[in-house]
Amino acid sequence: MRALLLLLLALGGVTAVLGSATAAAQGTVASFFAAHRGGALLWPENSLLAFRNALALGADYLELDVHLSRDGEVVVIHDPTLDRTTTGRGPVREHTLAELQGLRLRDRDGTVTEEPVPTLEQAVALAAAGKRQMLLEIKVDDRRRRYPDIEEKVLAILDRQRFTPFAVVMAFEAETWRRVRELRPDARAGALYSARQLPAAAVDGELRALRAAGVAFVGLNQATVNAEVATKARLAGLTLGVWTVNERDAIERFLGQGVSVVITDRPDLAKELLGR
Repeated sequence: MRALLLLLLALGGVTAVLGSATAAAQGTVASFFAAHRGGALLWPENSLLAFRNALALGADYLELDVHLSRDGEVVVIHDPTLDRTTTGRGPVREHTLAELQGLRLRDRDGTVTEEPVPTLEQAVALAAAGKRQMLLEIKVDDRRRRYPDIEEKVLAILDRQRFTPFAVVMAFEAETWRRVRELRPDARAGALYSARQLPAAAVDGELRALRAAGVAFVGLNQATVNAEVATKARLAGLTLGVWTVNERDAIERFLGQGVSVVITDRPDLAKELLGR
């Protein structure tokens, strides 16, 4: 059964690649959408509920964020602290996995839900069962420090679930994605940039440098992306993701510009605009 699942997942990845190749040959670009934090405007962000619903909706990618617990477990949560999205308080790094899983997630209006803080293992298992891909962002802690050995731990989980080929492991910190490249040159590493980090004048050179460094995916703030940038990323051999795009006209614009992956809190809207 496991072998059959992996075969189906692999075929899904091949289909996406072939679809992109066919579109390129026809002068168009195949676009996909990622449920940002599982779909943060629809469900409690980075929750198993959100991930299940995004998969049922047909999201091509689950996008999520990870930190380390005090006892070194990889957990799925965006902020380095618990205060905004959970019933807990303080830095994630100061709590054990058991303590974190005893908390409950809050919806975006502050309502307490029944959802626990997920582990990365749980999220990857869902994505694998749903035969979808993942954009996995490694975060830094509340002191802006990288977690010791987090890259090794993330890759070990992906390997254990046989999901490494279907995940992009990405970060804003170059040290993190470079460590991923060093540990596993066969894994897909992704570099993220805010509009402040990457001015428009520097985009062309940075895209070429990323490709030379073996990066497979680049995620740019929507303020940085236009049709020219999308073309440059494609010519550099990079998959371009634009974040976080929640308005109908903006999603339509980026799809029309040939952006590869639209990362959105409204995966339902992206699905509609893609005509699925």
